[in-house]
Amino acid sequence: MPTNPVYLVDLYVYKPPEELVVSMVDVDVAWNERRKHEGSIFTKDTLSEEDQAKADAEAQDIIDFQYRVWQKSGLSDNATYLPKSVHPKFCGNNPKTDMDSAAAECRMAVCGAVEGLFKKTGLRPKDIDILVTTCSVYCPTPSMASMVVNAFGMRKDVQAYHLGGMGCANGVVGINMVADLLKAHPNSNALFVTNETTTPAFYKGRDKHRLVTNVLFRMGGAAVLLTNKRALIPRAKYALQHRVRVHCGASNEAYKCIWYGPDAEGLNGIYLGLDVVKEASKGLTYAMMRVGRYVLTWGQIGQWLWTEAQRRLLGRKDVAPYSPCFGDCINHFLIHAGGAKVLDGIGKNLKITESHLWPSRTVLRYYGNVSSSTTWYTLAAVESLRGVRKGDKVLQIGVGSGIKVGVNVWKALHDIEDVHDAWRMRAEAGDRTRLPNVQHGALHFGLRLLSLALLALLLALLVRFVVPLTHPSALQAGGVGPGLEGLMASVGGVVRGTAQRLLGGGGEAAAAAAAGSGAV
Repeated sequence: MPTNPVYLVDLYVYKPPEELVVSMVDVDVAWNERRKHEGSIFTKDTLSEEDQAKADAEAQDIIDFQYRVWQKSGLSDNATYLPKSVHPKFCGNNPKTDMDSAAAECRMAVCGAVEGLFKKTGLRPKDIDILVTTCSVYCPTPSMASMVVNAFGMRKDVQAYHLGGMGCANGVVGINMVADLLKAHPNSNALFVTNETTTPAFYKGRDKHRLVTNVLFRMGGAAVLLTNKRALIPRAKYALQHRVRVHCGASNEAYKCIWYGPDAEGLNGIYLGLDVVKEASKGLTYAMMRVGRYVLTWGQIGQWLWTEAQRRLLGRKDVAPYSPCFGDCINHFLIHAGGAKVLDGIGKNLKITESHLWPSRTVLRYYGNVSSSTTWYTLAAVESLRGVRKGDKVLQIGVGSGIKVGVNVWKALHDIEDVHDAWRMRAEAGDRTRLPNVQHGALHFGLRLLSLALLALLLALLVRFVVPLTHPSALQAGGVGPGLEGLMASVGGVVRGTAQRLLGGGGEAAAAAAAGSGAV
């Protein structure tokens, strides 16, 4: 358990009213109206017949491109939500991206989520000591945090902060700030609010790099209650076990692959470069290398030891580096639902099954890409449609502009079967899967003892057979001698740390041993 524990008491994800559901029929009408409009900007008096045909073809190409993105997006044809300001049923082909429209959307989603959380938990606004809000593109003055303070009449001494411009990752990365604030303020309650107001981010131009976000991004918001108050710990659902934050912004390629700004015609939009997936994968790989040492099972550590022994001691170049299957050590995955291809790539890299990806795909289908709120919608989906068992590990992954990556590891403190308002219709429709009745304690302890025995056996085999075959003089001649001592020290450190963790009371020592070994 961390020295300064942070507990997640509960969360609430906002479900917009049904009148804001986006129908593909309405979208189709709006796109075709736009094509007619753009095709009639020039008359035959100003353009030749050939040039007019070319302009019409370009307008049709834009529509066809958006259709292709939609078809591969993973979004439902009739389920996600948009505010009236940019909803084709209400605004037609004239989306409103002004500040008043943005403020109306923000207030609806943010205040709806916060109000829902207060009703669910029974807490009052005056019980909140720390408030952190996040929204990337929409950064009003006064801030979104001030809007929440005003709307709910919070205390004058509330520690309120707003995080802007930090992209989709900040629903996960922002937990770092909340945890640090709770560390600085013991016996406090923290309210973390995530939102991406779609109105000012809506793109009115023709640049395909910027049109993608119009198709994927949708309206939503989440409110999360975190605490380190002893009185609330019995009510808490999860404890924050580990948090990792990676920022790749020192690389120009990573820094420039996602940004908000004007196109060649001066129209603002979120630019997505062709190398977004590549740069995001780099950041995610580095983040998982750091978090892996905390979550890998002892059997997986043993597999890594065996692989490294073959590669480093025996010089087996044909042996591939060990790549763990995170589905073997994590029970639930909350992955940023940026798009169907994003989920495909992350699932492949983590070697997890379609069952692990299903909650994130469900969020994408029914709510779209709700930016920093996506992983919280996923957690609500897991609790509503599957349930969580006491002791389950939950891995939360956020990826966003910068490139920034955040990974949080949560541990369930008790069994959780909580049908959230945002997922009630899906639960009632039969999407819910009951938890299996599994007895955990004795089984898990037995597996840990077995893993410890296997690790000890592996170490004994290494010492008995590998070391005598690799005489120091021969190793030095081959140029790998210095690695032997370090590797054996690492093996011993991992096994000692493993024993401490398995038998209780040594979590931090084990983490330090695994970190020093370079296991991941």
